Amino acid sequence: MFIHDERGGIVSVEKHLGLATNLEQVLTGSWPGWVARRPVVGAVAEPSRLRSWLQDADPALADEVLHGLAWLASVEGADDRDAAAVLAWLMVPGASFAARQLRSLSKDIDHVVASELWILVRTFPLRRRKVRANLMRDLRSRVLVVCEAPASLRRTDPTWAATVCSTDVAAVQALAAHREPSALEELVDVLDWACEQQVIRALDRVLLLMLVDASQDLNLRVSASHGLLSHEATAEVAALLGVSERTVRRRAQRSIRAVAAAAPGYTRVA
Repeated sequence: MFIHDERGGIVSVEKHLGLATNLEQVLTGSWPGWVARRPVVGAVAEPSRLRSWLQDADPALADEVLHGLAWLASVEGADDRDAAAVLAWLMVPGASFAARQLRSLSKDIDHVVASELWILVRTFPLRRRKVRANLMRDLRSRVLVVCEAPASLRRTDPTWAATVCSTDVAAVQALAAHREPSALEELVDVLDWACEQQVIRALDRVLLLMLVDASQDLNLRVSASHGLLSHEATAEVAALLGVSERTVRRRAQRSIRAVAAAAPGYTRVA
């Protein structure tokens, strides 16, 4: 029996993947052999801190490490199931977000998401880069097909594209250029600019957008203690990212202050 969140949860998706409880020990024990086969993963000096390293690393280097893991995991590469388990584990926050977004498609959405993620990890096309963004984009597409979603639901969702994928905004810019931008699209544009100007990091941009998405489901009074940084929203995002609520609030407040301080520069160049 697993803990199930009716909206799609990080615990249930991870349980459906069948990841070993000692996965971090497996990761640490396997790492030297993986470095020997794909030296690029040696950029991570402490494999037990892999998740936090990926959050803080240069995005290009982080993607090279993820691609090294994808090669190890793929049946076209080293066909290493332990590496596949690690890569899937790294994708659990995004996969859980997918389950939450698509929860209305199936009562077994966590199982569907976990199954499709495992297939994608084992068959990742090694010619591709941007591993995380491509896995998450492909995951959403496959789940929509498996659940036989109506064609109207298969269009790119702006919240999904902006939150889960990389800072490459091509998918967001492709949204109905003939109409006025929505508040979300304007926010995405501001945050993309802030990333380009190194006002905030790409991961802080993702965190803010996840908070926006989590807040949309809450019917709360507008006050200083509710909304974007409400307990409900920060708890949900903290669970998805595997960090504490305090960390979520601290990073969000720091990013909001930074963007607000830099905003005059944005209005001048817009």
